[in-house]
Amino acid sequence: MTEVAPVSRRSRRMFVPVAAIVVLGLAWCGFWWFAAQRAEATIAAWIEQEAGHGRVYSCASRTVGGFPFRIEVRCAQPAMELTGLQPPRVVKARELVGLAQVYQPNLIIAEITGPVSIAEAGQPATWQADWEMMQASLRGVAGRPERLSVVLDRVTFDQATGGSADRLGSADRLELHVRRGVAAAEDKPVVDFAAEAAGAVVRGGPLTGRPLDAEIAGVLRGVSDLRPRPLPERLKDWQTAGGRLELTKLRVKQGEAIAIAAGDVGLTPAGRPDGVINITMAGFETLVRDMAGAGGNLQLGLLAGLAFLGRPAEIEGKRAVSVALRFNDGAAFLGPIPLGRMEPLY
Repeated sequence: MTEVAPVSRRSRRMFVPVAAIVVLGLAWCGFWWFAAQRAEATIAAWIEQEAGHGRVYSCASRTVGGFPFRIEVRCAQPAMELTGLQPPRVVKARELVGLAQVYQPNLIIAEITGPVSIAEAGQPATWQADWEMMQASLRGVAGRPERLSVVLDRVTFDQATGGSADRLGSADRLELHVRRGVAAAEDKPVVDFAAEAAGAVVRGGPLTGRPLDAEIAGVLRGVSDLRPRPLPERLKDWQTAGGRLELTKLRVKQGEAIAIAAGDVGLTPAGRPDGVINITMAGFETLVRDMAGAGGNLQLGLLAGLAFLGRPAEIEGKRAVSVALRFNDGAAFLGPIPLGRMEPLY
């Protein structure tokens, strides 16, 4: 009898941590299941809300997994119909996978498998894009969206005509970053944006086939309604809301030529551009020669105007010229030289 008590105490000491692990495991399973159900409910509510904004989402099949540390939603053959456009447009992809860590549900990482096609509802695709990798992240989904980032590697853009695809352009890498302004109020929305393109090639014009690098950053004010609508209607509402585009940085480099620009542009009540963009270019002599040989009269005129009207400047140690491109109620001026008057945008 005297040896039974010590054995029992040892058994209890071994049983307690095992039982604790089992309880914690069961609790975690319950927590993950609850989080997965919340994710499904959130997705369903979001899809219903988006449908009210003219974006109808669907999947051929949808599954939820990722146990034990994340919630993973896999959508096969995702489609988005933009019912607010006339005629409606349909965007389709091969697969979409979205995941969020159970301890950070307000950050969603998504991967989309191409190709992605755009077509009028019920018609064959007219536009198509494909890539090696596309990843997007969205923060703030628990409340209002706060930040969106999209990165694409080895992307191509094609236009489908008569059963064949014509290459419109390509890029080694594309990045887009959009976030709600820190001091933005509901009645005065502000969106900060930045985008980069590396090794981009665009078809058409005298510079076809020549890769370029570009980056742009700025602030867009007055955009609050993101429902798909005709562009003239959207621009009119943007102007009414006091919308402005503040271009803080635009840099384009192609070979030895470099161009940078910054400025501020909006629309007048009549729907015409109004503002100033300051442009500085270096190494443009080669571009002028190439465009002259290729018949790029408009581009040639703009570059020649920069050469004769611009102020001396410098970009990255290179001699450059700087000139202002002004819009005065739709009337465009390159320095003091009038370029014409633009028609109303709505």
